[in-house]
Amino acid sequence: MCKVPNEGKFTTFLRRCLTPPSAKADLSAFYSPSELSIEQVEFEDTDTGTYHVYAQCNLPHGVCPYCGCVSHSVHSRYFRTITDLSILGHPVIITFKARKFFCHNPACGKKTFAEQPGDEVFRYRRRTRRCEMAVTQHGLKSSSESASKMLSAIGVCISGDTVLRDIHRMSVPERCEVKEIGVDDWAFRKGVTYGSIVVSLETGAVIDLLGDRKVSSFQSWLDTHPQVKVVSRDRSTDYTAAIAATGRNITEVADRFHLVKNMSDCVTKVIGSHYQEYRSTVRAAEAQETTKVDSRQVMFDEVKDLQAEGFNIAQISKKLGIARQTVRKYMGWDTLPERASKERLPYFLYDSYVEEEYRHGKDLFKIFLEIREEGFPGSLTPFYDHYRYLSDGHRGSRPRQEVEKMKNAPSSESEPLLPIRQIAHIVDKSIGKKKMGPSEATLVEKMMSYGWFRDIYNAASSFYETIMGDDIDDLDAWLENYGKSPIKELRSFAYGISIDIKAVRNAISLDTSNGIVEGFVNKLKAIKRLMYGRASLDLLKRKMVFSNLCFN
Repeated sequence: MCKVPNEGKFTTFLRRCLTPPSAKADLSAFYSPSELSIEQVEFEDTDTGTYHVYAQCNLPHGVCPYCGCVSHSVHSRYFRTITDLSILGHPVIITFKARKFFCHNPACGKKTFAEQPGDEVFRYRRRTRRCEMAVTQHGLKSSSESASKMLSAIGVCISGDTVLRDIHRMSVPERCEVKEIGVDDWAFRKGVTYGSIVVSLETGAVIDLLGDRKVSSFQSWLDTHPQVKVVSRDRSTDYTAAIAATGRNITEVADRFHLVKNMSDCVTKVIGSHYQEYRSTVRAAEAQETTKVDSRQVMFDEVKDLQAEGFNIAQISKKLGIARQTVRKYMGWDTLPERASKERLPYFLYDSYVEEEYRHGKDLFKIFLEIREEGFPGSLTPFYDHYRYLSDGHRGSRPRQEVEKMKNAPSSESEPLLPIRQIAHIVDKSIGKKKMGPSEATLVEKMMSYGWFRDIYNAASSFYETIMGDDIDDLDAWLENYGKSPIKELRSFAYGISIDIKAVRNAISLDTSNGIVEGFVNKLKAIKRLMYGRASLDLLKRKMVFSNLCFN
């Protein structure tokens, strides 16, 4: 038996290419850490223009990957075709002449092994290490099909399925040593199914994604991570129940952002419940309607004049260019009666509010119910027809024909009626001591004339200062002052704070924020959109966990 059975097993193309080259290109510096010796480089002048690099290992021996023994006994040789990163946009193909060695270690279970030189060529792989890193990085930053197209543009022809396989081949680290985490929910389908995202507050990296936000799921995760001591969360009671179910002494920290937002939502509800009082003040005196001349009157007078002169129906219809039925009807009347149709509905009074609410995501049906309570006399179907331009993609900007109609609408000299959310936004700016315009400051000053507004404004301002401060006693004083407020929305909010009092106190005393978790939730939304909503939980987890890693 021939000791080197594969010595002659290479094609005519390889025989031609392995002949002494006419021109040499020194690329050894690029592969010197990988123990590869460049024998020859050829440029194949085709449509793509491919560089063919022929290399072999420059070590006189091989190391068994199974037992680590060194061997100098060559069993055979064979050729491996490996794709590398492109050179000046041209694909690079490495033809590596690999050797198989005998392993003389009697304790080793393998008799032969193939050499794996350096760190650039992996076993059983058809791409170099740096090429695989480029494939993985493109796959993590974009969808697999987009990554495939971008890689093909730089000379690495690879399918989207292969990109996915490379991502799934990566092992996700467990990171059981984490001590401080932040947790929040994220939507698979908004309003239908939700998951949970866990972020390390120490390293600022995503640790895990959970398929739901149930108590049992997060409890199981905490049981597998016994070193967790601090959990930052939103106001969700499910995460609180999961932490309590573990029986461990874990410090819960309520997020300041969510606390302030909950207070802002409370202010919005109070303004909404008293919106009629604000509306009555702004719309105290509606503009008087101007008398209009019926457009039919001129035509009616013409018909009556021709009728008096003795013209018949057909002659009058032909002379005036109107229908005979209309002529017959006018000839039978002595005076023109008023129109039987209803008066024009006052949509102009509600246009700005409807557009603003719809722009913030509220359903048209809910908006209709709100303005119906405010006195809107119309029905649902005409309401949908009038505001069809919103759902047609305009979202707050009227089509041209609608703008022309508005020019003829009655005008009001009174100040504009602001929607609830816009008023609440201005109030938030005032409470947070942010820069305000003159009209906004005037609005807050005018709203102060209402007793209910002064109460909720003072409560929100005091709560904001308490949460942003560092004195826990201020929180107890706030609960004592507003826990029995006559405003039911404020009483409900204070009751929720008292139930979650430990986490809220920790939010004041500890310098821990859940903001980084909110940022990763937004990033997760972007990745979901990039994957057209078809990414599985495992793929999303890998994209999030490996998103901040640097590949060397």
